[in-house]
This record gives sequence, C-alpha cells and structure tokens, in this order.
Amino acid sequence: MRLFLLPKEFNGTDTITLTGKNFNYIVKVLRLKENASLTGRDAAGNAWNLTILHIGKASVTLSAVRDAFAKERTDALPENRPRHNIILYQCLPKGRKMDEIVKRGTEIGVCAIVPVKSGNCIANLEENRAESRSERYEALIKEAVEQSGSLVPTRIGNLIDIKDVSSDFKKRSEAFGEPAIGLILHQCSLKEDQRDLVSVLKGFKGTVGVLVGPEGGFTDSECSLLMQEGFKPVLLRTNILRCETAAIYALSAVQALIETSEDN
Repeated sequence: MRLFLLPKEFNGTDTITLTGKNFNYIVKVLRLKENASLTGRDAAGNAWNLTILHIGKASVTLSAVRDAFAKERTDALPENRPRHNIILYQCLPKGRKMDEIVKRGTEIGVCAIVPVKSGNCIANLEENRAESRSERYEALIKEAVEQSGSLVPTRIGNLIDIKDVSSDFKKRSEAFGEPAIGLILHQCSLKEDQRDLVSVLKGFKGTVGVLVGPEGGFTDSECSLLMQEGFKPVLLRTNILRCETAAIYALSAVQALIETSEDN
C-alpha cells in the first residue's frame, strides 16, 4: 500500500476532501476506488488510516483515523527508518541538478537538505524566486516520499552561506541529542588530514552532516575554515563524479556505514 502525504492544512479531522493534484494522484495515478484504503502521514509525521468514502468528478473524500501501526502496511519495509540522522549541505549546482538531488536524497532517507552558497557556485538564486523554488522542492519531496514509502520527514532548509554551515549543523545536530560528525567531500592538500569514509565513520553511531561542493569545488579558504570548525575532509574512493552524483553516492555510503556500525 502506498504512503500518501496529507496536505499541510490537515488538522486531524475525521474526514478530508482533496482536489487538484492530490485528487489526480489518488484517483488517476493510484486508481483507487471507493472503500479502498491507504496509509497517510501528516506534516507532524503521524500515521493515518485513510479510506475513500466518495469520488466525485474533481474531488475525493476520505475518512481519517490515527493508526500507530500504519507504517507496516506501506510498500516499504516496516523497519526502513534509518536509526541515525543524515543532513546534506549541498552547494548550489547549475540548472535543475538540485531537483534530482532533492528527490534522490529524500528516497534515501535524509532528514534535511540545506542549499549552500559558496565561492565557486555559478547558480544565482534571486530572492524573488525563493518562494517558487521552495514550492517546487516540497512537491519533489512529496512525490519521492509517496513513491519510496520513506518514513523520514525530509525537510528543505533555507539557503545559507558556506561560512554558516558549521553553526547550522551544530544547531540541527544538537536537537537530535546524539554524537555528530561533519564531513566535507574534498581532497585535502595535507596527506595526514586526508581520510576516506570508511576510516572516518568506522564504529560511529550518530548524526552525520555531509557537505558537497558545486561544479567548481571548494576554495582553499573555505576548506580551511570548515576544518578549523571540526569538519573532516574525506575522499570517495571512486572515479571523478559530478556534484549531483557525488551527493547521492556519499549519502548512500554514509547511511550504509553508520547502519552497519549500529549492527556491530
């Protein structure tokens, strides 16, 4: 059974009527009929058992009942929520590459994706486009969650400058109440400071922040600042990757490593 993200305005009422894209998704994409059931999740992460009461020409009405066990009836595995949190800090790439990063990061189960402005970023995000960009990212997250059944409520942060990454990560990680480590994907000039993901995360159990650069990489001053503030420079032992590929590769590897550490 698919996972359906309820609209933000849903406030726990016994019934809810959906129109527009939500109507199309339930009726035309999932092709559900009256009396069919599906699992919903509200903005706070609560699970709901939804049953279709009526399908009209342009609207669908469902009943909604809180259900603590609803996650076990989604297409995803019952225990598919990662045991530790991953935060992606992505320096702005060109074009619509960020869209793909948002979708894939959500499917992996990243808890937050924070866009970052760095010295080598070519992308220029005008302030008057911030609202439409945020709406697009939220739509991409909704699509990815409904497709993957992810139990992690992925959030999009506001655009920040690279000099503020460390303080932002400290604030976010402290809220989780577990050990935290920040990683920067960069080849360090000093060999003694350079490590790979496996050696850095061996035995680590906690929150991981991953900072990925834009197409032009990081400047020396940016790397020095982040290292002074505790971020660890790491290499991906693979081919040279595009920034969007590097982000998804790193997130997948980090998740696998910290979940494996938890099992050992």
